[in-house]
Amino acid sequence: MKRVHVCSRPGCPNLEPCPVHARPRNAAWSKDRDHRAQGRFRKAVMRRSHGVCERCHQSPAQVAHHVRPGYDPSAGLALCHDCHRAIDTNARGS
Repeated sequence: MKRVHVCSRPGCPNLEPCPVHARPRNAAWSKDRDHRAQGRFRKAVMRRSHGVCERCHQSPAQVAHHVRPGYDPSAGLALCHDCHRAIDTNARGS
């Protein structure tokens, strides 16, 4: 019997690849992720913010969040985990 793969989103009846819930390009599980560029991006964003969350200005920043595609430091914000979850509903838990 042939196995049927459905979308990984609970309740979605679409078969893969699901056009509605497609995995974002360059996601953590993506094979084309550039880990070195991501590391340089994170270091540059954290250096620019001096390790302080750029949203609440109180908590230490732990996440370099992309506000637009690319690895230019101006494309990112240094955020604490709480602010990151508030901005990005798809943020991975920490």
